[in-house]
Amino acid sequence: MNNGERCDRNWLMFSESTGCFFCYVCKLFSTDYDNVFVKSGFYNWKKAKHTIFGHENSKEHIQCMIKWIEFIKQNTHVDEYMVSQIKREFIYWSAILNRIVAVIRFLAGRGLAFRGHNEVIGSSNNGNYLGMLELLTQFDPVLKQHIDTFGNKGKGNVNYLSKSFCEELIDIMSQKVLTLIITEIKKAKYWGIIADSTPDIFHVDQLSVIFRYYLNGHVYERFFCFLQIKSHDGKSLITDILDLLERYDIDITNCRGQAYDNASNMSGKYSGLQARLKERSELAFYIPCAGHSLNLVGQCSVSECINSINYFGVLQSLYSFFVASTHRWDLLKKIMLHSSAYQIHDGHEALCHIAEGTEEKSGTRHEALCLLNKITKLEFAFMAVLWHHLLKRFNAVSKFLQKVELDLHTASKLRTTRRSESWGYSNGRSEAWEFQIFRRITEFK
Repeated sequence: MNNGERCDRNWLMFSESTGCFFCYVCKLFSTDYDNVFVKSGFYNWKKAKHTIFGHENSKEHIQCMIKWIEFIKQNTHVDEYMVSQIKREFIYWSAILNRIVAVIRFLAGRGLAFRGHNEVIGSSNNGNYLGMLELLTQFDPVLKQHIDTFGNKGKGNVNYLSKSFCEELIDIMSQKVLTLIITEIKKAKYWGIIADSTPDIFHVDQLSVIFRYYLNGHVYERFFCFLQIKSHDGKSLITDILDLLERYDIDITNCRGQAYDNASNMSGKYSGLQARLKERSELAFYIPCAGHSLNLVGQCSVSECINSINYFGVLQSLYSFFVASTHRWDLLKKIMLHSSAYQIHDGHEALCHIAEGTEEKSGTRHEALCLLNKITKLEFAFMAVLWHHLLKRFNAVSKFLQKVELDLHTASKLRTTRRSESWGYSNGRSEAWEFQIFRRITEFK
C-alpha cells in the first residue's frame, strides 16, 4: 500500500491452467459476466497494478465482498463444513503426532534401538518403536483406532508409523537440542571444552565433544556431537574442532578451559591439542581429566608391585574359572569377588568343594586345586584386605570426580584428603586398619 503496509488480497486467485487472475467473490456473486475478472481472467501484466486496484475499488466488487462476508457468517454453507472437517482432522493428527513424538523421545533419550527385523504391525520382530506403540493401544483408544485403520498400509499412505518419518522426527529433535545448546553457550559467553576419541562399533574413530558452561546459577555439561576424525595427532584434531566451532558460529576466543586425558596427542606441551588450542585462545587453560588421572594412579600403583600384579591375575583367573560354567557361576555369586577380603572363606570352601568333588572332571578339579593353592598364600590374603580398602576409596573418589558441579579446588582437596586417609594417616585410623589386616589374615590362615 502507499503507506508501506502490506494487505492480503484474499479475493484474488491465480489459475495455473489458464495463467490468468480471477476475482473469487465476483466469480460467485457478480452479475456482470463481461467483467474480465469473472469471464476470461486477467492476464495483462503490464497494467496489473492499475487494473487490480481499479477492480478492487469498483462498486460491483464491493457489493460482492459484502455478500461474501454475510455468506461466510452462516453455519450451513459448504465452507463452514469444510473448515470444521479440517479442524477435526487437525485435532486428530495432532493427537497421533503427540503420542508418536513421546515414544520417540523415550527411546532416543535412553539410547534404545528403534527398528526390528520388519515393520509389520503385530509382528514380534518389529522393534521397540512399533512394539511400544502396540503396547499403548491397550490403554489408548485413539492410538488403537489409528493403528487399526492405517497400520500395514504400505508405501504411499500417511500414517506417521514408517521408519522414514521416525528418522525425520529424530533429526528435527536433534537439531532443536543442538540449537538450544548453542543458544545457551552464547548466552553464557564463556565456556570450556571436553573431548575424547573412541572407535564405534563399525571401527570408525570419532571424537566426542562436550561443552561445559555456567548459566543462571548452574554448571552444565552438554554433549554436543561426535566428530569423525582421520588422525589422532594434535594438528588434525584442532582443525576438526575449529571447523566445528566455525560451523556453529561459536567464538573460540571465549574458550576459558579445556579438559582431555593425559595422552600426548591431547596434553602435549608443544604439539598437543591443548597447546594448539591455547595458541588461538590464551585463556583456555588446560586441566587434565581428574577421573582419568585417578585411574592412571591406580594402574601405575598396581604395575609397580609384582605382588599386586599377581593378585589381580589370580582374581582374573578365578573369575574366568567360574564364568565358564553355569554350575560354577552359581558359586561365583556367593563369593562376591568385589568384596573378596570379607568373603574369602566362601571362596575357599567353593574351590575345595570343586577340587574334592568326584562328579567334576579331572581338568576342572586340577584347575580348582591350582587356584586354591594360590588364594591360600599369605600374600593373597594380605593383598585382598589391602586392595579392598584402597579400591573402596578409589571408587568413592572416582564417582565424586565425575559430578558436573565439581571444581578444580574441590578435586585437588579431595585427592589429597583421600590419599592421607587411604594410608591411615588421618583421624587416628592407622592402628585400627593394621589390626584389621592382621585379624583377617590370621583368621584365614
